[in-house]
Amino acid sequence: MCGINGFILNKSASVDQNINKINTMNSLITYRGPDSDGVYTDSDMALGMRRLAIIDLCTGRQPIFNEDETKVIVFNGEIYNFQGLRQELVARGHTFKTKSDTEVILHSYEEYGVDCLKKLNGMFAFAIYDIKERELFIARDRAGEKPLYYYKDQDRFVFASELKSIIKTFDIKKKIDKKALNQYFSLTYIPAPLTIFEGIFKLEAGSYMLYKNGSLTIEKYWNIDSREVEIIHNYDECKRRLREALFTSVEQKMISDVPLGAFLSGGIDSSIMVGIMSKLSERPVETFTIGFKLKEFDESDRAQIVSQKNNTNHHVHFLDYTHAIEELENILETFDEPFADSSSIPTYFVSKFAGEHVKVVLTGDAGDELFGGYSKYMVNYYTDMYNKVPRVLRKSFIEPLIYKMPDRSSISRKVRKVVESSEKDMFQKRRELMFLGFNGDRIAKLLKAENMDSKSYDIIEKSYNKNVEFDELTRTLYTDFKIVLEGDMLVKVDRMSMLNSIETRVPMLDKNVIELAFSMPSNFKISGRNQKYILKDTFKDLIPQEVLGKSKRGFAVPIGEWFKGPLKDMLLVLLSKEFILEQGIFEYEYIKKLLEDHFAERVNNAYPLWALFVFQKWYRKYYMHK
Repeated sequence: MCGINGFILNKSASVDQNINKINTMNSLITYRGPDSDGVYTDSDMALGMRRLAIIDLCTGRQPIFNEDETKVIVFNGEIYNFQGLRQELVARGHTFKTKSDTEVILHSYEEYGVDCLKKLNGMFAFAIYDIKERELFIARDRAGEKPLYYYKDQDRFVFASELKSIIKTFDIKKKIDKKALNQYFSLTYIPAPLTIFEGIFKLEAGSYMLYKNGSLTIEKYWNIDSREVEIIHNYDECKRRLREALFTSVEQKMISDVPLGAFLSGGIDSSIMVGIMSKLSERPVETFTIGFKLKEFDESDRAQIVSQKNNTNHHVHFLDYTHAIEELENILETFDEPFADSSSIPTYFVSKFAGEHVKVVLTGDAGDELFGGYSKYMVNYYTDMYNKVPRVLRKSFIEPLIYKMPDRSSISRKVRKVVESSEKDMFQKRRELMFLGFNGDRIAKLLKAENMDSKSYDIIEKSYNKNVEFDELTRTLYTDFKIVLEGDMLVKVDRMSMLNSIETRVPMLDKNVIELAFSMPSNFKISGRNQKYILKDTFKDLIPQEVLGKSKRGFAVPIGEWFKGPLKDMLLVLLSKEFILEQGIFEYEYIKKLLEDHFAERVNNAYPLWALFVFQKWYRKYYMHK
């Protein structure tokens, strides 16, 4: 795991200038690779990287060249099938200087060109520069585990693992992208390809770029296509393949030359990962859990049950919210753009805690998107039940009663969402439930008219309608796989783990597991009210009964209470009338009402206020000093 950077200039500069720029880019992401750094420079270009040494500790330093030194690579990630690929390439006459997966990518490109991507199974963002052809080849993994940002204008092409390496090294005019602004306040994050800055983009997952002579080409090399997927209707066959695929994936991801462990939340997915690891490991697995003193947020008791079942070497750290608030600035700044998933806070702390013991951890991420774990996937079930109540009773009695009740709890919010969704079409229901900040009606009240963009949500509809041959739930899971997973979940885990210089690996995102999951009928995943049905059934021997029947909690923190206590003064400063009017982005009167309702406990506005809080913190740090 590393961080990579690079640029090509359309006008030559001195090698010393290029070295200074690439060293600056590298220095800004030292935490991504504290073990070593490396650069390659020429008169009009440079490649750089920071390395967190995981595989081939002695000879795996980058950049790495091919045999005749006409091609050079910098690489962030892991290729899990590199040993088999290496043998294949040796048989074809390639000579290796190292034992690293980085060199395998380079020789695969030499042998197969861009089709090498079809052979790689892993998480990656890499750049290969062909010195003779003066061509740059950049690619990102299928799910988007590893980040890649880029910027192009008439003078240069720049890429980096993190946005800060671009905006803090080069003199680039910073202007807020209106579409990204709308996406952020609805979703609470900005999915690829946009960033908050106009002209700076994220390379989409499953894509590659070729840059030569000032021309940039971007292509997809992998996607889920319902026209090519053969649905497996035999339930037992799906179970057999799923067990085999996940065991193989976990085994591959346990290959490491440094200490390794697992995050253990006590939920279904992490319990399965730890169970498989324990079956495969000759020694007790190191497991790490964050506990919360507030019982409504705490799952450490469940994690302890899983640990005992698997005889792991278990580590629990109870999060002190005072420490959490002290680290808030550091956490939020790491993302470089507004990112309002508050579970990044406990993710940071569990990463920091694990980093005291290991350098690699396996996680249970992506189980919800692939196998239907989120409660929002049950919206049709509940709206169908609600719509069976006579309409006159719903409109004259039930709904007035619901809206008179204080909106303070997660239960009241879920009930309101069911009611609000009951008369919408299926796509509208799905889209509205993706909006964790402000939905369409509320964002029109929040943003000034000139900052609205009606096409901001086209990305959701495009994903939802791409695979029309799939059943409706599978289309929804695909949409979340492409947008929520890439834009939110994987960003959170990558940044928080890398900030603490540890590598996270996601067995569920193995190519074979992903493709198998989309080959299953949706009724294998959700049966009645039973979510993740086939996943739980396949691995029921690894999941304690006490965990199997529990509802999903997630990595929540008491943001709403913080805004009434330790963060209140800061919130009021960030949302003051003076600051809001100076910005010219928001409607102050609407923000004022959000604050009043929250403080009076009429409505729990924790999530929309958190989105505003995070944006304002970002704005002051990255935009006011542009």
